[in-house]
Amino acid sequence: MNPILKNAIKSDIKSVDKTLSNLIKPQSKLSFDVYKQVVESGKRLRPLIVLYSALSLNFKDSNKALVLGSIIELIHTASLLHDDIIDDAQYRRGREAANIIFGTKPAVLGGDYLYSLAFNMVLDFDIEIAKVISKAAYMLAEGEIKEIENAFKTDITIDDYYDVIYKKTAVLLEASSISGCLLANIEYRKNFEEYGKNLGFAFQIKDDCLDYESDVETLGKDVGIDLKEGKVTLPVLLSMDKDSSLKSKLKEYFEKKDERLLLDITNTVKEKGLKESIELAREFSDKAKESISFLNKSRYRDYLFAIADYAIERKK
Repeated sequence: MNPILKNAIKSDIKSVDKTLSNLIKPQSKLSFDVYKQVVESGKRLRPLIVLYSALSLNFKDSNKALVLGSIIELIHTASLLHDDIIDDAQYRRGREAANIIFGTKPAVLGGDYLYSLAFNMVLDFDIEIAKVISKAAYMLAEGEIKEIENAFKTDITIDDYYDVIYKKTAVLLEASSISGCLLANIEYRKNFEEYGKNLGFAFQIKDDCLDYESDVETLGKDVGIDLKEGKVTLPVLLSMDKDSSLKSKLKEYFEKKDERLLLDITNTVKEKGLKESIELAREFSDKAKESISFLNKSRYRDYLFAIADYAIERKK
């Protein structure tokens, strides 16, 4: 990312963090500690997208956009708390997961608190914005359920994969860009819907590729965790199309959990599915930028473009 853009975005992240700290004031210290463990060092993509989408359409009240973006960040953070419990994750963003430090019950209730707080605050906004965000939240849950249904299956399709990543990742980024647009000008809703959706696909595909590219120090979570959790992602699906033996190996690994077999599968995926997956992520990133190319030139349009580039350039 361009260093000038990067520094400007860092400044806006500080504004998001300040807004979040003003919103999160639970009476329970434990609730705050759980929240703090998962929220620190986050990318803040969703609030930044709300902010930049609104300002790119000449919306003047940046504080209102920051609050709305922070509401979506609370929903995202709540989903991470619950995700880590479902996945029995040990790490989140290179740190011990909140459920490991504080236990399952506080992590569940911490997520519930954040969801409830977000839905209470969104009522202060236009009903159309509230509908967009509430729909995204229940689709997020649908995505989690569908992912559980698909776990350890070797016969899922690429369409099944896209359905899950839309609901698990893209839908909340889509809600962010739509919400920012609705603050400013409903006329461009479709453009910003396409931006957020395609950005979400690019981001999640790249994330799934990172599972085969990185180590725990850079990625911030266990390496190879996707297959260990039974998640058959795009790099694996594309590899299976090219190597007829991979499906049977994968089925055997799911049954026996043989680490040597996992290494063999991982090497095949790196060789036969990784490059194409990265290219598809790039295509979605390009589509995201194309959808808002009509915007007048401004630093906010540049920021939205930079986020789309970051989605595929990042190392973690």
